Amino acid sequence: MAMSIVPRIGEWQTAPATASRPVFAIGDIHGRADLFEPLIAAVLRIVDEERLEKALLVTLGDYVDRGPAGLAVLKRVLDGIQHPKVEPVCLPGNHEQFLRHFLESKGAERQDVLWNWLDNGAGAIARELGLSDGKAADADAFVAALASDLGIERIEKLFKLGNHYRLGQYLFVHGGIHPQFGLAALKRDWRRLPKSGLDEDRDPLWVRGPFLTYDGEHDEGIIVVHGHTPRSEAELLGNRIGIDTGAYFSGRLTCVQLLGDRMRLIQASDH
Repeated sequence: MAMSIVPRIGEWQTAPATASRPVFAIGDIHGRADLFEPLIAAVLRIVDEERLEKALLVTLGDYVDRGPAGLAVLKRVLDGIQHPKVEPVCLPGNHEQFLRHFLESKGAERQDVLWNWLDNGAGAIARELGLSDGKAADADAFVAALASDLGIERIEKLFKLGNHYRLGQYLFVHGGIHPQFGLAALKRDWRRLPKSGLDEDRDPLWVRGPFLTYDGEHDEGIIVVHGHTPRSEAELLGNRIGIDTGAYFSGRLTCVQLLGDRMRLIQASDH
């Protein structure tokens, strides 16, 4: 019998900024539908029990790859979490960037993109689609299977996703922003995969080092709520809130709830 996962709700803490409406932001899921569904159920229960109005539910990307049910998670978020008091906001991560680039690629480039993507966890997607090793390595067969599973409407939704969401002082984005480029970095078209480490730093779906080591104030005093870089615990800092706790390998998926000038963590764990 499958274990029933009951998410843990942490204590309230002082938030680094005031949220103008209730917000729930969820970090990198990477195919862990078994953690995502109980976490969503807990969030919706809080909305009902606390009678919250106009709540935002922001998913920060990296739905696919590595874990066992990435396409199921992607379809769930693209279809929208249905609740009358909740507005879902689906953001892409760098792994959706791989997926999009692969679907849009053509000719010889498509095979190169696939090898790169397989090196970054796409084998889990191939297994979810039931592709043999040979078919998984066949770029055209892989694209056809993906298109059939997702359907044209979801693919169109995926391609139209914005790369960030702003609510007052809070900026929600998958990776972060390079402090040298600030908010201007958000203008980048997320379909384009970075070509170098420096290019990754300019991409808000990829940036790590310069963003993670920066402890100063960001443009307009924004607080960045992000995933992308897994940590053993959520990082609740003065200029950023990092909530990727490595669900696919740690078995712990994290959500931060922002309510006025307070925040708390909600976590679904398989152990």
